Amino acid sequence: MRFVFRPATTRNATGAATEGRLSEVASYYQRLRPGRLVITGAPGAGKTVLAVELILALLENRKPEDPVPVRLPLASWSTLPAPAVGVGRVAANRDPAAGAHAVRAWVCGHLVDTYAGISFTTAAALMDAGFILPVLDGLDEMAAEDTPGYGSPARQALSMLNAFQQGRSKAHMVLTCRSEQYEALEAVQVWAQDAARIEITQVSPAQVRQFVHERVDNVTRWECLLDALDRAPSSTLVRALCTPWRLTIAVTTYEQRDAVTGGYLREPQDLLSPALSTDRAVRDHLLGLFLQDATTRHLAARGRTYAPGQVRAWLGVLATYLCSNTVTGRTVAGRPLSGTDLVPHELWPLIGARRPRVVEAALVAVTLLGVCALGMWVSDWGFASAPVFIVLILPVFIALLRANGHDWLRAWPDRPQIGPRQLRTPQTQRRTAVLLTFAPLVGLGYLLLVKVQPAVMGISFCLLFGLLLWLVVRPGGSVDALDIMDSPRTVVRAELSAALLFGLPIGVLYGAMVRPAFGVLAGVAIGLLCGLGGTGTRYIALLVCTRRGRQALPWRLRRFLQWASDAGLLRVAGTAYQFRHRELQDWLATLPTTPDGNLTPA
Repeated sequence: MRFVFRPATTRNATGAATEGRLSEVASYYQRLRPGRLVITGAPGAGKTVLAVELILALLENRKPEDPVPVRLPLASWSTLPAPAVGVGRVAANRDPAAGAHAVRAWVCGHLVDTYAGISFTTAAALMDAGFILPVLDGLDEMAAEDTPGYGSPARQALSMLNAFQQGRSKAHMVLTCRSEQYEALEAVQVWAQDAARIEITQVSPAQVRQFVHERVDNVTRWECLLDALDRAPSSTLVRALCTPWRLTIAVTTYEQRDAVTGGYLREPQDLLSPALSTDRAVRDHLLGLFLQDATTRHLAARGRTYAPGQVRAWLGVLATYLCSNTVTGRTVAGRPLSGTDLVPHELWPLIGARRPRVVEAALVAVTLLGVCALGMWVSDWGFASAPVFIVLILPVFIALLRANGHDWLRAWPDRPQIGPRQLRTPQTQRRTAVLLTFAPLVGLGYLLLVKVQPAVMGISFCLLFGLLLWLVVRPGGSVDALDIMDSPRTVVRAELSAALLFGLPIGVLYGAMVRPAFGVLAGVAIGLLCGLGGTGTRYIALLVCTRRGRQALPWRLRRFLQWASDAGLLRVAGTAYQFRHRELQDWLATLPTTPDGNLTPA
């Protein structure tokens, strides 16, 4: 992978060489003054790959005083500053300080959401001290237009980044963007100031030949294709295979062999077919083979297999959802919905806000009745005292819902941000202290209705206090440790832990006070029910509403997403899944559908 320096008309970073290659990107960046780099290239050219290689190289050679590079997807950033910042869109555009403040607030918010042991104050201190190097990936993914104008979100973001400073000089950053979109911004006199823009060059026929010779077992099979590329270096096929992404797909799919006979499933000369005379035709052909091979070569859990048609349909629904987020600019709890990130618990807008909320309300009601029925069975009160019991348990249940992130005034609020690891932060420890302070008041309410021995009351509160203390400072753990939420499954486990954290202690406390012999049993049951009412209903409502029709998704969605990641169709990026490549996402989003919601055969 090679790149060349594309200087702007003015205000370029100094120290930029005229060209470079992938293995030299770290030294290339370190020579820049200031350290501001813009990576551009065609779709599939390898912009993200080059940015990730830069991150890894900087981390390997990092000194204690050097900043830590952190990759941030720009598709998740709204150029409208958060309400808490107190700056409006117009003010941010006119006031450079306001724009810089918006960038700083967004980066700090990303650090808080991604790293479980870091507070906003700590993140701001790291930013102000220059210990964070933002690697901003995908300026072109902030909007759907191919030629963003002066009023586009991409231009607004670029203007704010230009105002982003570290002391009296421009703050260091790395930015990636497609060449076409970046040149459109330059046409309206907006570019990354005091930065060096590099552009990844296309793969030449000579590089294609070298790549094939290094990676295939039988070069003879490929000679007809390589000779055709040499004879017509400006042909459609050369342009279609001029990016590392497509070239890798072509070599991978055409090197597949039958598991029994060992014969090759396809011949490279098929790429010379007249049916593949356009760039779009070559793209569709290669991506169709890539998806089919990935599906057939990777088994699901317990040896099960997914049909290629099912995989195309399910991934097509998710791809269409992501692309529509970019077009519509939809937001959840004031945050823009990402056009690249798939977080299972944040897929509500895929089916609208009304249907899943109705289902969720029904599940919450059923859960509440289950808690009440279990409580009456344990206490031997009988159903005649149901109204009293409901009045007693309803405030606790509402408190659990609120603690788990429910906000009925907003369509889909933020997911809960509390779990066992989050309890190690000072802010959450203070909240835990408040909870322990008011917990006896809840117990006094029960004392007014049932006869409880003081010893039982004391044991119950010891259990509650001991559980919370173990979660805050567990053996071998460190209160100051920073734990990264390294996968979407980690987020799911944290949310379930948060639900049990609130439901289980109250269940144990209640069960021990009413009937000590059934205390643990009642605690586990009530804790699970409260946990379901706290977080599980959101995910269940989503799956219930996406069982049939054009928005159909598998019942075990998280397992399918993890399988797709293992098969190479998706990738894990922090706490979200992403499509392996944006071109794959765009292709799946444009596949035609049949009336029953399934995608037509490739």
